Amino acid sequence: MENKRVLVVDDDRQSRSILESRLGSLGFEVVLANNGEEAIEILQYDPYFDLIITDVMMPYMTGFDFTKRLKEDAKTKDIPVIGTSAFTDWEKARHKGDLLVDGFVPKPIDKEVLLKEIQKVLGR
Repeated sequence: MENKRVLVVDDDRQSRSILESRLGSLGFEVVLANNGEEAIEILQYDPYFDLIITDVMMPYMTGFDFTKRLKEDAKTKDIPVIGTSAFTDWEKARHKGDLLVDGFVPKPIDKEVLLKEIQKVLGR
């Protein structure tokens, strides 16, 4: 995972901190965004990420809205996305097409589950 860049999008400071620590220990360069709107701004100027990890339930712009905007933009549509949430019905939302993610890690985030999902999504 060395030299891979990941954008973490989560409105919860503790969740961002946990993800930053766990991803950093795996060798990722981590960039943090407090919400979907901030993430969109970051991506407009710097769309070169290997992975995006986003919370599903956020104020202002939900993970559903964020992933939709992400996949509509030619510069960001191919970046793999992993959703995170304590939301229990994410699989149903994903199959309906409301949540455009390549993988999912439930909260609280377990480091081993996170690593396996990252490896699956990045094809390793």
